[in-house]
Amino acid sequence: MDYSSNYRIDANFRWLKSHVKTTEELCLSECGIERCAPDKFFGPIIREDYHVHFIFHGKGTLKINGQSFHLRRGQIFMLPPDTEVFYYADPEDPWHYAWITFAGTRAGLFLEKAGLSQECPVRDACIDPEEFLAIIEKILNVHELTIVNELTRTSLLYEAIALLISSWNQKPDREKKTETYDYSPEIYVNSALEYIHKHYNHIRVSDVASCIGISRYYLTHIFKDKMHVSPQEYIVRYRMEQSSRLLCTTSLSVQDIAKKAGYENPLTFSKIFKNYYGLSPKNYRTKALEESSHNPQGGEP
Repeated sequence: MDYSSNYRIDANFRWLKSHVKTTEELCLSECGIERCAPDKFFGPIIREDYHVHFIFHGKGTLKINGQSFHLRRGQIFMLPPDTEVFYYADPEDPWHYAWITFAGTRAGLFLEKAGLSQECPVRDACIDPEEFLAIIEKILNVHELTIVNELTRTSLLYEAIALLISSWNQKPDREKKTETYDYSPEIYVNSALEYIHKHYNHIRVSDVASCIGISRYYLTHIFKDKMHVSPQEYIVRYRMEQSSRLLCTTSLSVQDIAKKAGYENPLTFSKIFKNYYGLSPKNYRTKALEESSHNPQGGEP
């Protein structure tokens, strides 16, 4: 067996230990692959970090939180930190698995999004488990202590967690009676506002929802709650505000301003503008210029 302080390899075992930076949102502690001997056991043991196993062949048993899980190929089990666990290979068909161990400020959240938690530590892989094996083998292949390898290992860890989450979202028999999203309503609304402000002249509400990855119904619900108007009403309002600014600060024609606001028909634009401000664009500009000439900036009252 080749051995170093943070990498080991032999015919049935590969293992890599990394340096954990607990202030990061996700960071690798260790990973490995093992073809276990019959009845080989681990524990009782309490780990400091999250520990996720992917079973490729064989069987085994996990005991955690007073429960026993009899596991097989195509299943995943997660060992949460600060929890006593005991697990062992089947005596006749011992398991062959890989694992990743990691910590970080968002590690628990990511695993919940992947269908793994203290209450639910076991799930089906939902995809070919060898897809996870391929990523872990890539991590093990960059075991030398270099900055480049450290960055590569971190990127592969994110890839593995992303695959965990996406595979769970693809599970065909999941209950989807209510919509669930990864981020808070405030984040989605702020993202919607940013998108509207950049693309207000050629978007629909469905474009906004699609861009930020939520349904139109949910966008409308949270937008009304936070902004007190619907997304469509906000888009029209923002178009009118930008149009009024252009009328007051440029010499662009009403037709050109209408196009910049997303209206090919200037008559449609004028009608919406008048409904919003009580004046036609032309009269609005005239009034603004008159008020400016009577009250020049910096002049005497």
